[in-house]
Amino acid sequence: METLVIKNGRILLPDGSVCSGDVLIDGGKIVEVGGVQAGDEEIDVSGAWVVPGLIDLHTHGLGWQNAGVGSLTEMAKLEASFGATTFYPTLFGPPSQSADHMCRHLHETDNLKQTPNVGGFRLESPYLAYPSGGTPADCAPISDETTRMLLAAGGGHIRLWDVSPELDGASDLIRELSGHGIVCSIAHTRATIQQSRTAVDAGARLVTHLFDVFPWPEQVDPDPDVYPLGLVDYLLIEDRVVCEIIGDGNHVFPILVEKAFRCKTPDRLAFITDSNMGAGLPPGTYALPGGWGDVLVQGSNDGLRVPDRDMVLIGSALTPIAAFRNVVRLFGKDIAAASKVCAATPARLMGLNKGEIAAGKDADLMVLDSELDLLYTICGGETTYQK
Repeated sequence: METLVIKNGRILLPDGSVCSGDVLIDGGKIVEVGGVQAGDEEIDVSGAWVVPGLIDLHTHGLGWQNAGVGSLTEMAKLEASFGATTFYPTLFGPPSQSADHMCRHLHETDNLKQTPNVGGFRLESPYLAYPSGGTPADCAPISDETTRMLLAAGGGHIRLWDVSPELDGASDLIRELSGHGIVCSIAHTRATIQQSRTAVDAGARLVTHLFDVFPWPEQVDPDPDVYPLGLVDYLLIEDRVVCEIIGDGNHVFPILVEKAFRCKTPDRLAFITDSNMGAGLPPGTYALPGGWGDVLVQGSNDGLRVPDRDMVLIGSALTPIAAFRNVVRLFGKDIAAASKVCAATPARLMGLNKGEIAAGKDADLMVLDSELDLLYTICGGETTYQK
């Protein structure tokens, strides 16, 4: 493989500092950072930002593609065009349906070899206490038979699995899946603090879209003026878990995002899109394929809304690069914090050799102009998107 040099960039380093110089890439890895380098191929970025590629832990779709019924190959191209060098297509549906989708995707992509920015599958269902935007058919009780069927369909490529802690058998399942190297996430739950702590003790290390699908705590003190203690309060101070945030300012109000930043710090926050089919499209009303009906897109920060269902949200309209920009523009953080919550923290959670620009790391990078618009996406040293 030829060497590649990204020249004259403003390079974000792992400690949050910035240096001017070059990044030398060889064999899909970063070899050297800073100084003047020479390579077989050179890209002069003329003072643009060079930052780690984005990692989206939770996405159901983008554009006209859906993580279930759509083309994973086309979705991977779309993700690269919005800065994602790793993403986890997230399936939500009845168990047999999710199994069928995984089998088809694996067959069509040669076991994901043709989609190098796909990190693996995420199962948001079926082990949920309640489906929120889904239907009861999407949920199922925990059973060995269902678990084995889904693991077999995933062919060793399931990387994340959402579980409601209050379900019978939840802790045993979390312990088993964690032993397989699968990251378990607390999701769609009305669990008590103790039930959730038991799940964390068993190995749960992620919280699915914090503040969303977490009911307001019940008032137990006879005095209504006593602030009720809830599950979110515990998760904000539980250092063993990373908490996801849907970073559009709509699913989670900016003050709550700031609260999460102060409690968790960027080292234990992961910004996600939780995007669905329609995200990234220009404003308008679209008739989505697959019987989804009409969806209204008003901008990346408004979410995807269904006009004939009282404008209910069916996911976010975020793209990965829009979520990254929001950390800076909407929530007032610096580039280093944005990179942590959109790349370094997800990479560390998933055990990936990514998320930082340093010698020996995978060469997964973005090049951004001064307005944080995407110029290049580089995945494993290969240019997968160029403006």
